[in-house]
Amino acid sequence: MTLRSLVLGLSLLAVLLSPLRVAAAEANAPLPFPGPARKDLALPPTLWAEVQGAIGLPGQPIGYAADAMRQFGRDALLLETVRRAFADVSLLPRFAGAASDGFLDEAAKLPAFGAGWEQGGLGEIARRGYLLQDVSAAYRTELAAAPAPALPGEAWQDLPPALRDLLGRLYAGAEAAAPWLRAAFPPELTARACDQPTLDAVRAEDLLALGLALQADEELDQLASQRRESWELLARTDRAYLAYGSVLLLRHVEWALAEFAAAGGVAALPGAPIATRRLATPLGELLLGGTGDDRHETPAFLVVEIGGNDRYRAAYAAPTGLAAPIGLLLDLAGDDAYSDPALADSTLAPAGCFGAAVGGVGLLLDLAGQDDYRVRAAGLGCGAFGSGLLVDYAGDDRYFTVGRWGQGAGLVGLGALVDLAGNDTYSCALESQGIGSTLGTGLLLDLAGNDRYEARDDGNISALYEGQSVAMSQGCGYGRRADLGDGHSLAGGVGLLVDGAGDDDYHAQAWAQGCGYWWGLGILEDRGGNDRYRNGKYSSGAAAHFALGIHVDLAGDDRYNAGNDTAKNQYQGHARDGAIGVFIDGDGNDDYTLRSHCGGSADLASIGLFWDRRGDDRYGFAQTLAQGDWTATPPLGSTTRYAPFSSFRDDLPTLGLFLDTGGHDDYATGGVGKEGEIWTMNRYPRAWGWGCDRAAFAAP
Repeated sequence: MTLRSLVLGLSLLAVLLSPLRVAAAEANAPLPFPGPARKDLALPPTLWAEVQGAIGLPGQPIGYAADAMRQFGRDALLLETVRRAFADVSLLPRFAGAASDGFLDEAAKLPAFGAGWEQGGLGEIARRGYLLQDVSAAYRTELAAAPAPALPGEAWQDLPPALRDLLGRLYAGAEAAAPWLRAAFPPELTARACDQPTLDAVRAEDLLALGLALQADEELDQLASQRRESWELLARTDRAYLAYGSVLLLRHVEWALAEFAAAGGVAALPGAPIATRRLATPLGELLLGGTGDDRHETPAFLVVEIGGNDRYRAAYAAPTGLAAPIGLLLDLAGDDAYSDPALADSTLAPAGCFGAAVGGVGLLLDLAGQDDYRVRAAGLGCGAFGSGLLVDYAGDDRYFTVGRWGQGAGLVGLGALVDLAGNDTYSCALESQGIGSTLGTGLLLDLAGNDRYEARDDGNISALYEGQSVAMSQGCGYGRRADLGDGHSLAGGVGLLVDGAGDDDYHAQAWAQGCGYWWGLGILEDRGGNDRYRNGKYSSGAAAHFALGIHVDLAGDDRYNAGNDTAKNQYQGHARDGAIGVFIDGDGNDDYTLRSHCGGSADLASIGLFWDRRGDDRYGFAQTLAQGDWTATPPLGSTTRYAPFSSFRDDLPTLGLFLDTGGHDDYATGGVGKEGEIWTMNRYPRAWGWGCDRAAFAAP
């Protein structure tokens, strides 16, 4: 070949390659920043396509198809919402964002006291909660206009008309909803499962004991229960009836509040004192609290308190049993204290209180004041075989749960705690603060304020977790694992913690802050503020055993385990055993302290994704474990090494993905990760670790 022909050949090759270079440059060119809204938080398509190609899945979804997930077993009562979520990791941010947007939008309507499916948020919060567990009911349910029904008895006729109408409408709502709630329970089976002669004899404590036993009965140190009727009752309780009856009642409550607000509310009541009074009704006793500071210690099914700094020392805002499946409490003013009677008397069996429904609906609305809520277990927005809701409209409030199942906990139903304003404190031991168990949705929604969420370090200490507390809280989907016990494993539900604004503090040791366990789905969404997170194993967008965990912090300069010496490993976009863990930070200059199996790390046929969209971030690495085959898994896009299983697990991809797509970043991670580079880890044929630091968006 002559020099001339060589030059001509190279020139022709350059011409042919030129479009490819241009296309590559265009593909990697910075994109316009999509915007600060939650709906704008989506993975850059060109970068995601590059990820798909790099791991051998060009043009294919990164996830697990339904047929692949069936190989892990089809546990009883698996929600379709959960099953579908495994198909495509890139769609999970959209799913979590849409769900949390819906709850935030409805909560924002509450202070205006609107009514109906468009203006009223109470009914829609409940409807959306049931929709997450595959129940579609009461869509666009509206009430027909009618005069407020009158309450019986002469003692009520001297009340101001607006107050009299408020009581009448609330009672009418309870009358309308009660038959639907009772219809949710198969009479003979429910009575037999609760060891009672009839459905009307079933008490709240019977149902609660049944639910707790499924997570507590043990043999040989593993879950094992011989309560055969319990399994059947879980499956046969009609959640569509529960949803419809709940929304129907809440529509009546919305109407009553809207009418009372239009009449001027508490401020428009006559200045003369109003005395406390009671009325016996077929649904239970009705209690009207007067204008003074009251101490309430005798239960009532419907309570309206119009003024004063009040003290509640009975199981209010909770049904006592299926004969009367509704408990309502409306406190209109004052700095109030709610204290579970079981706190003072340990011989009392927990039965639920203060926005708890163990069979039916329990609703507590506190419209004003700095309030204090304390329960032993099953309260403050707990729904077990029903819908339990607590809504606090204003004030710096304190929520304290000694044990489990509080502050947004759902099992065969919906549990929701909604706080609209104030700098609030939430404290629990375990299984609280947005936990969804079998066929349940648990929601903790705080609209605004600088809040603190704590799952206490002494709450549920486990030797398996090196003496740390297993929280299962703060946005947790939690199932019953019984493959080691009686074989009656139960898929988890959907748990959400959604915080709308403020500089917040989150604290837990293990299994928290957007985590999923055993076919459960857990979501933590924080929409703004400079937040601090302290956590550890299986936390902050982490999951294990065919589950999903999602943690999204939309904006703010956040600190993730910075200065937290107790954190172990396996957090922030970590997954194990057929699971998917997703962590996303949308914007801000953040500080991360990572350990092994963190920051987009996958273990055993799972997918872990970490994405920091924009900001000048610092990544630190603190190795706390002795090195070995399993622990030799660095952070920032990694997988764990295993010998072949000779099973379907060898055929499923294991993918650890780390993406930082904007800002000037500092990597103090022992040589893993670097500004402006791509790094990979390919430990066996279907195990890929892939990390990328690239400015995907144009500088602001």
